[in-house]
Amino acid sequence: MSILLSIPLHLIKYNFKYLNGMKSIFPMSRRSQPSSDLAAFRDIFKKSSNIVVLTGAGVSAESGVPTFRGAGGFWRKYVAQDLATPEAFTRNPSLVWEFYHYRRELVLTKQPNRAHEALAECESRLKREGKNFLLITQNIDGLHLKAGSQEVLELHGSLFKTRCLKCGRVAENRDSPICPALKEK
Repeated sequence: MSILLSIPLHLIKYNFKYLNGMKSIFPMSRRSQPSSDLAAFRDIFKKSSNIVVLTGAGVSAESGVPTFRGAGGFWRKYVAQDLATPEAFTRNPSLVWEFYHYRRELVLTKQPNRAHEALAECESRLKREGKNFLLITQNIDGLHLKAGSQEVLELHGSLFKTRCLKCGRVAENRDSPICPALKEK
C-alpha cells in the first residue's frame, strides 16, 4: 500500500530510484476523499510503504523566511513574484541577481524549525523500517536538507544552485556574495 499526501502526476518525469512507474504505485482506485479522521490517517500511514509529502512556504515561514504572498511579498518597490521569472532575468539580470542575493543572505541566517526536523526524523524512521519516503517542496531555501532530510525534490530549485544559461551546467554555490559585483548590496 502507498500513501500520497499530494503530488501532481506530471512529476513522474523526475527519476527518483523508487518513483519510476509512479502511476502503478499510486493507482487511481486507491485515491480517497479528503478527511480529517486522524485515526484512519495513522492506520493508512502505518500500512503504507511509499510516503510522499508536499511542503510549501508555510513550513519555512516558521523559521522567519518571508513568503511571496505574505506581508513580506515585496522587495523594495518590486513584487517578488515578478522578479522570480526567466523573463525578469532577461530584462534586468542585475536586478534579479541582487534580489536573489538579498534572499540568499536572508536564508543563510535562518535555521530549520521543528517541522523541518520532524520530517527529517520521519524519513529516517521510515527508511529504517524499509519504507520509501520523498519530500517534495516548493521552498527554495534548503532548510529541509539542512534539517537532515535526504530524499528532497526542490520543485522550484534552490537559492544555492546556479545554472549556466549557455551550457546548462548546475553548480552548488553557498558563497556570500555569490559574485563580487553583489558585495555591499
